[in-house]
Formats: sequence, C-alpha cells, structure tokens
Amino acid sequence: MITLFVALYSLFSLCTAGNTSDIKELHVKTVKRGENVTMECSMSKVKNKNKLAWYRQSFGKVPQYFVRHYSSNSGYTFAEGFKDIRFSMTVNDQKFDLNIIGTREDDAGDYFCGEVEVTALKFTSGTRLQFEGKQVKRCPTPGTVNINTDSVTGSNEGSKSSDGEGSSCTDQMHVLVWLSIFRVGVLAFMLLIFPIILIVFKLRSN
Repeated sequence: MITLFVALYSLFSLCTAGNTSDIKELHVKTVKRGENVTMECSMSKVKNKNKLAWYRQSFGKVPQYFVRHYSSNSGYTFAEGFKDIRFSMTVNDQKFDLNIIGTREDDAGDYFCGEVEVTALKFTSGTRLQFEGKQVKRCPTPGTVNINTDSVTGSNEGSKSSDGEGSSCTDQMHVLVWLSIFRVGVLAFMLLIFPIILIVFKLRSN
C-alpha cells in the first residue's frame, strides 16, 4: 500500500511539474535551404549552466528534448533522433549555442534554451527557425511574427490563420484539456479515494 502511495505521489509530481519562462519574444532566423545557422542561448539569468538544455517544437508537435549539458568541462549530449553530424554546440562559460550545418526544411520550428530545475523547466531564450517563402505556421496565441521587428511578440495584431492552423490549434487545446482532466483525476484519487481505500484496508487488518 505504501508503495502504491509513493508511485501515485511521483506520478502527481510529474503531472504538476510546470515550466516557466523569461522569454519576452522569440528571435527569428530566416534562412535558405542548405545554409548554416547558429541559435544563441541567453545565459544572463542562468544559475547553473550544467543544467542547460535545448528543446525543439516543430509545427503541430509537442516540444522535444534536443540536447543538454552534462558536465562542467563543456560536455554535451544530443537526444536520440538528433544525433546528426549536422548538429553541434558551442559551449563555454558564456555560451551554450546550437549550430546547424546545411539546414533542411524539417529543421524549421521553435527552439528553446532553458535551465532544468527540480520541478520545472525555465526557458531563458527562444529562436524561430524558418525558411524563405515558408513561414512557420503557429497558433496565433501566445505569439505571432512581427514582420517589422523580425521577432515574435505576445500581440495578436496582424496574425493570420488558416484552416490548417485552426485544426492544429484545436488539437493542441484538446491535448491540454485532457492533461488537465488527468491531473484533476490523479489529485482527486490521492485526496479522496486513496484515504478511503487505506481506511478500509486498516479495518480489514484489524
């Protein structure tokens, strides 16, 4: 019974672990296919550079862990699926920058650098990688591309949507709704149902 409680508590902690962000806008890099690109990680508010990691969110997909720092001597390791010679890192006391050589269209997306904390992932910087003539389509909230400033801001002004975008946004909202329901279910089980089961178990033991 205790083992079950520990397992449920761990699951609840995982479900409620959140992410925070110091990102006010995404930097936009527009490239041609085959060009090289470097995406910088902001280090100004990083407490422990050994806990840095990059994540990539492709259009219509959830964020994927990309690469992380793993030692104090400028070491890093790429996640499975991203161990490609095209990807490399520039790592020192001031940098944890992601380099892509010979960009391909499937490299397009939003790249986030962040610090992995105990129960949260704190993003410190973000870059949108897109190709000329093929703007990366995203949900109009929380940010849209500001053509004049070459950045992504929290404004919805001038945002454009299509049926494809609307469908993608709807799918993402469905995922968020189900995650919220799952969290509430786990919490309800821990606070209400589990104590009842524990009481019944004790009564039967007596």
